[in-house]
Amino acid sequence: MKTIKLALTVAALAFATITNAVEKPKMNVIPLNSERAIVAVTNENPAIFEVSIETENGELVYYKQTNEAVTDFKQVYDFKDLAAGNYVLNMKVNDTKLINDFEVSGNGIEVGESKVRFAPYFDYENGELKLSYLNFDKENLKLYFYNNEGLVYQTRLGREFNITTGYDLSKLDKGSYRVVLASNDEEFTYNLVK
Repeated sequence: MKTIKLALTVAALAFATITNAVEKPKMNVIPLNSERAIVAVTNENPAIFEVSIETENGELVYYKQTNEAVTDFKQVYDFKDLAAGNYVLNMKVNDTKLINDFEVSGNGIEVGESKVRFAPYFDYENGELKLSYLNFDKENLKLYFYNNEGLVYQTRLGREFNITTGYDLSKLDKGSYRVVLASNDEEFTYNLVK
């Protein structure tokens, strides 16, 4: 498999496509008292909102999804039943994820900074797979290609902030493929049929 060197203009176009195509939600977590906080999210377009709370080890302690596409989400949460410790509040709006760390202690709730993360952009056309990803946490990324029989190809993409690359898949056999972009904590999957 041969890596395609994408021209600077193609990379800039892919980056512009990502930043314009993704949701741009805003989240505020406002402590009301030592046990309760308001979580308020607004988005430009109606979308299904998914909210989850996890321990710092990734154990899910709460999950809720809106029943219909909305532009605003507002909920008061009572954290009195959570054990003292560090938690992560995740709000997913389509391919955009808002992350907010918070700590529960005897002194109340302490809310950290909100972070935004975008899912990668994949595009398969004319035998070429294009990938763009904003690697905010500069994690060591790997890319895997699988078919029905198993692993076909793997490569390391590195820790760069802006990952923009392409692959010539014209020599691959016809069939279904699963492409996985993986970091230490997350995996993103893209399915294609050649």
